[in-house]
Amino acid sequence: MVKQNDVIAIIVIVLFVVLAGVAFGIYRLVHVARQSMSVTSGSSSSSSSDEIVDDRD
Repeated sequence: MVKQNDVIAIIVIVLFVVLAGVAFGIYRLVHVARQSMSVTSGSSSSSSSDEIVDDRD
């Protein structure tokens, strides 16, 4: 038989894993979007701002 505290701990762990997965998904979406924006931009003002963004990585 599973105790009530064990059930709460399992729920918290599952929620943490789901939250970590969502955070990683958002990170990947932003990373891919930034890469595609830097490839498609061609103006000099955009390329200078892209260099600033690239320095953060």
